[in-house]
Amino acid sequence: MRIGIDARCLEWTRGGPARYLINMLKIWPLLSGKHRYVLFFRNDVPDDDFLKNDFFEYAIIKGPAFLKTRRIVEEQVLLPGLLKSSRLDLFFTPWYSAPLINHGVKTVIGLWDISATTHPSQYTLLERISFGFFAPKSSRKAAGVLTCSNFDRRQIERYCGIPSERICVVPYAADDKFTPAEDPSRLEAFRRRYGLPERYILIMGIMIARRDIPVKIDAFMDIHRDFPDAGLVIVGRNAMVPYVDIKKKLQPLIKNGQGFYLERAPEADIADFYRAAWYYACTSTTDGESLMLKEAARCGTPAITSPYLMETLGDNAVLIQDPTDRAQTREVFKKVLAETELRPHYAARGLEWVKTLSWEKVAEDSLRFLENISKR
Repeated sequence: MRIGIDARCLEWTRGGPARYLINMLKIWPLLSGKHRYVLFFRNDVPDDDFLKNDFFEYAIIKGPAFLKTRRIVEEQVLLPGLLKSSRLDLFFTPWYSAPLINHGVKTVIGLWDISATTHPSQYTLLERISFGFFAPKSSRKAAGVLTCSNFDRRQIERYCGIPSERICVVPYAADDKFTPAEDPSRLEAFRRRYGLPERYILIMGIMIARRDIPVKIDAFMDIHRDFPDAGLVIVGRNAMVPYVDIKKKLQPLIKNGQGFYLERAPEADIADFYRAAWYYACTSTTDGESLMLKEAARCGTPAITSPYLMETLGDNAVLIQDPTDRAQTREVFKKVLAETELRPHYAARGLEWVKTLSWEKVAEDSLRFLENISKR
């Protein structure tokens, strides 16, 4: 079978869908030698070792530069011609949408959440067009949809009208590089290098409205004087809609040595940000999966989360029942900082939970789904 793959996300900043694809491309050729994979790129094939594989072919999307400046325009205008000429049995895209004109090629889409459909006010106009219009529309036309949690499957069924038999749930797994710290002195040196508090609650990832970042800052402000050794550390690009100036809002804590904001961390330091944290806090009001929660757990760092995301950690986290509520968030922050015996308890539970997950299992389930779709 010739499987086409939209691999453009490997040319961008690599978030969850890109990490998913990287692991699939590492593992799929090992699972079966009967498939060829045609990888489509915008400009160049990235120089990663995992892309140097005899099972892969590469195609660069051709067309005027002005049509390649927007992902969705390139996808809908330029990519269909390549699908037609590449003699594909199946086309897979891990990035939310596929060409509506597919020349009869069966498509499978990675639709990891539909928050642009359920909460459009949290997105820009261009994002609403891309993720709120083209994603559900092309997914309804697709032969199959991959998603990452049962919550998201239910959302896709409800809001996109896609029957459950066309949806496959493949929960993400954390990469092997995320491991517990073996040398406490290294973590002390890491905190000193960045000027981080001795104990800190970490928020890391893209800063978006559904993560309730302002609520967390306000909640920590309420208690910071009670815990002078503790702080709030925020790492990630600010994509808040409506916009909130995170650094400005955090400024009183920064001045007091209890706040820290970094828009982008070096990839080599991400695991240490988790390891050196007292807790990792990630909540959501619109989706049911967080790869970052699993990365933190695999580093031995306990998590604070919300009901929709609790399933992603098998109930092994401290829960904020309503993450939009400042008082509830404040009480949870106060609890995890005051009751120090909770930390090793939840750290151990999280480490046991993530042992049940693996990218190998994700790859097996994903490839089996693609194979079954091709036979329908």
